[in-house]
Amino acid sequence: MAVIAQPLSSEPIPKNPKAAAFLSILLPGLGELYAGGPRSGRFFLFTEASLWTGMALFEHLETTRRENFKSYAAAHAGLNTEGKSDTHLEEVNAYESINARNAHELFIRGDAADLIEETPENAWEWDANASRSEFRGLRRKANSARQKGLLFVGGLLFNRFVSSINAAHIARKTLPRPLTFHFVPHPDNGFSAGLTASF
Repeated sequence: MAVIAQPLSSEPIPKNPKAAAFLSILLPGLGELYAGGPRSGRFFLFTEASLWTGMALFEHLETTRRENFKSYAAAHAGLNTEGKSDTHLEEVNAYESINARNAHELFIRGDAADLIEETPENAWEWDANASRSEFRGLRRKANSARQKGLLFVGGLLFNRFVSSINAAHIARKTLPRPLTFHFVPHPDNGFSAGLTASF
């Protein structure tokens, strides 16, 4: 025979592990605060704020550096940078002028060449090889800022994953742990009793 005893009144109020995990996916640390883990909740909230701050800083840095290399191309290659795709900017980076680019394309592909229309809106011509090298370096710095910003995006996703697992773990500790009394009859001395608790 087994009798289930009610949880002791001193135990914490039960929290739903799934709800805790969901809250931490929405905002890391929120699930921990709900489940009764204020210390880890503050840690994940601080980490989340730090990651958002870092991502915003690198996004601003990338924007500033992109404006820098576009302005440089306008000043030293006569390029109209408005509306230009990264592919077009890569061509500007690779060739001295639009004429040189189209001539190379014709030489390599002949009739199948994909030519850029030589209009004032598309045209460029570097004033010196050193200027083109400087432009290349400025673009590299902008791309580096973008890549570092993407690392922060990965950090934000990882922070949510870890926080949701941690919050669910804390919530599970608040669930009732029933006590079970076991009565086992013995032929010699009546019966023996045992007490077990599930964790």
